[in-house]
Amino acid sequence: MKKKWLTAGAGLGIGAVLFLASGISAMENTSGYDTYKTALKNTKAESSMTANVDLTITDNGKKIIIGTADLKVNKDQKAGSVAAFIGDNTETRSINVFRQEGKVVFKNSEEDVYKVKELNTSKWQHNGDQQGPPKAVGQIFGTLFGNIKELATIENKANGGKHVELYLAGDQVPAVVNAVGTLAVSKLGNHPESENTLDWMANMPKLTDKIMVDKIDLEAEISPNNVLEEQSAKIKIIGTDDSGKKHDLTINIDIDYTDFNKTVPETVDLTDKKIEEIKKDDITRRWRH
Repeated sequence: MKKKWLTAGAGLGIGAVLFLASGISAMENTSGYDTYKTALKNTKAESSMTANVDLTITDNGKKIIIGTADLKVNKDQKAGSVAAFIGDNTETRSINVFRQEGKVVFKNSEEDVYKVKELNTSKWQHNGDQQGPPKAVGQIFGTLFGNIKELATIENKANGGKHVELYLAGDQVPAVVNAVGTLAVSKLGNHPESENTLDWMANMPKLTDKIMVDKIDLEAEISPNNVLEEQSAKIKIIGTDDSGKKHDLTINIDIDYTDFNKTVPETVDLTDKKIEEIKKDDITRRWRH
């Protein structure tokens, strides 16, 4: 059970990133996308930054899951840290992640063990190039999302900044996004029913029929200096459970970017701490379950 909530939390985060990345990628070749892509490139070029993430999930208007994450990165120091919480109004669980001294350290609130993984060069990084996915990924996205890129809008603000938005509803939602959303919600709702099940996990309904991504609203606020200030995603997924009850799930994700070029990530002193080394085989085995 100690690993179950972390798996579910990771699933929420991965699903959110997939939606946000896929939707923004769908704006390729439009002025909105070009503006966003330039701002994203400029943001990534900053030597350091802090990102504050807020997540809420509601079911038929009732808040069932809440989460926060504070991410700090400093490229010059090759360091980063994450402090994340997930739960509901009655209980929360936390995890801290530290990248320091060529290692990644994990610590969750249920154990007194610090799990350490030695870092290796990314397979996507060659000849000193910046890490990132292959260009083919962007090309695949362009093919999958078709003409919805034309629905992106851009608004010039009085202060010199810009507002970029992509709103999709009904048939406008690409089939691949619908498939990912359906799978993610089905997996998250497939929790064990026992006294050990965490309250916030039990709150997630088990959707079994008529599941679909109904609406997606992605927005980005870009500063006059052409870097990202805020990003948000609102995703509505509908479906029914085994009893035939209809559920309207709404996922809200908000990200704020601050402290450019002055962020110092948190670190942890491992002296006298209980440490467990994570091996590559351990990671592979966990993803298979």
